[in-house]
Amino acid sequence: MKQKQKRKVRKGILSKLLSPILFVLSLVLAFQIYRLNILPVQYLLPILIVIVVLTLILLICSYTKTHRVWIRRFTTFMTVLLTIVYSVGNYYIYKTDELFARIDDLATKITNTISVRVMKNSSIKDADQLNGVKVGVCLSQDQTGTQKMLDSLQDKGVSVEQEDFDSLTSMTAALYDGQIDAMILNDAYLGLVHDTEPFTFITTDTKTVDQLIYYTDRTHQVEDSKDQVNVTQQPFSVLISGNDTYGSLSENSRSDVNMIVTVNPKTGVILMTSIPRDYYLEVDCPNQNGCLAGQMDKLTHTGIRGVETTEATLEKALGININYTVRVNFSSLVNLVDALGGIDIDVPEGMAVKTFYANETLEGVKEGRNHLEGERALAFARERHAYVDGDTQRVRNQQTVLRAIIDKITSPAILMNYGKFVDAIGGAFETDMPASQIKDLMRFQLARNPHWKFESYSLRGEGSTEYCAELGDYAYVTMPDEYSVEIARQKLQAVLNGKSADSIKDEQELAPAGAFSQEDTSEQDEEINQEEDFEDPYPVYENAPTYDEQIDEGLSAYENEDPLQYNSSNEEEAYNPNWSLDSESQQYPSYGE
Repeated sequence: MKQKQKRKVRKGILSKLLSPILFVLSLVLAFQIYRLNILPVQYLLPILIVIVVLTLILLICSYTKTHRVWIRRFTTFMTVLLTIVYSVGNYYIYKTDELFARIDDLATKITNTISVRVMKNSSIKDADQLNGVKVGVCLSQDQTGTQKMLDSLQDKGVSVEQEDFDSLTSMTAALYDGQIDAMILNDAYLGLVHDTEPFTFITTDTKTVDQLIYYTDRTHQVEDSKDQVNVTQQPFSVLISGNDTYGSLSENSRSDVNMIVTVNPKTGVILMTSIPRDYYLEVDCPNQNGCLAGQMDKLTHTGIRGVETTEATLEKALGININYTVRVNFSSLVNLVDALGGIDIDVPEGMAVKTFYANETLEGVKEGRNHLEGERALAFARERHAYVDGDTQRVRNQQTVLRAIIDKITSPAILMNYGKFVDAIGGAFETDMPASQIKDLMRFQLARNPHWKFESYSLRGEGSTEYCAELGDYAYVTMPDEYSVEIARQKLQAVLNGKSADSIKDEQELAPAGAFSQEDTSEQDEEINQEEDFEDPYPVYENAPTYDEQIDEGLSAYENEDPLQYNSSNEEEAYNPNWSLDSESQQYPSYGE
């Protein structure tokens, strides 16, 4: 009889030990749910009541003597189960709260990296060997950073022979040609130089022998968003700007992806408007941040002056107010997609790609359903060379990736990878939308469960070669199609006014042209030469001078200051990149015409 009573006591001891722990976990969980402030009231109160009541019932049952075995076993089972559930719940809510804390805790500093670069085969290996050598500088592009590096060299006892240049490309050309031994360059401008075809491999053709990192203050971006609205009642627009960099978001860089997402919470319409990275626009900026306001440049270059400059430039071009901004980079997308366990996309017929030219080490996509991990999703979003439509198809791909990410986030599968997802998204983006408004949107989604209707539009344009202020030289750009711009304005306004963007028809919009055949790349190579990676300021004609001859001619003109070929006081007239074949004489105009 005594042995039987001991067994009964041992059978109930587990629930008695866990009950106090369960009670504490329930209180912590209830407090965290209340403080997180995401659940609508109609869900919050019942959930809190269920947690407290269920815990009290199990606590009473654990300490109440009973001879019914099934009650003791059920109590023990439920106590163990709820202890695990409450522990996991507390972890998820803690991670979620940590995420919102990161959103509001934006970096207050911008990282600036200034490097002294030499050719890869140079004998110069460190700053001490720069003493007495010719070093190129371009004060018109980054006077502050360049001067800081010159002062740093002087503090190290290094005296250099300074050679001034008017543009980054002319300075880089001088380094490649051996006219200078080194050059000082802000790393944020590497992408600009990379876009000029002779210097596509500047990061591997050159090496860094000295580097200076300094920080500049940045106003907290939440305070900068002056167009905040009630996101659950009023329509709003968000600029998604994707930097062409890996790693930290604390550095400014080119805005490689530019998409305006306009949301109307009352109608459930979400319009994604994509703008080509090379769109040639008048630059605008909201404050004195060094941007070249009023000058013409391609959109991607505005990112160097911060996402605020990109935002202001697009607001002026499209005649709208952008309420919020979200800034991401390459690492953001890779980490986020991997944390979600990959995304699924559908590739239409004729749009298959065997190999991504954006990353030739990765498998492309086939027609139909494709599962993409992080790096493949990034390559798919960046791909343009494989398509007849080039950059136009690339922005469609970016919209496809964004939709797939939203689908995965809003699916039950997110629970399996929630911890990884929160860790990834916490450092994946930077936004000036306050965390409180993001919570408002989440409560709105849970309470109303609106069926969002996604619509999309992509602005169009024609390739050209124009002077880019930030580069200080001529480069490939996309000249805006004014009809397309006007349609975009009307579509944006339609969504803001409670209508569907599809109610505005684009009579000139064409269907996707398809992908190039990768069996025969001759046509594709021609298309690549017309994209932004080929920024030759001279059109290519039969019997036209070679690129090397053009460079020699340009350098000679610069050195001789021939007013017919180069005149810095009247640069646009002296340097005419748009020379064309005379249809009557079939002769090429002289270089100065």
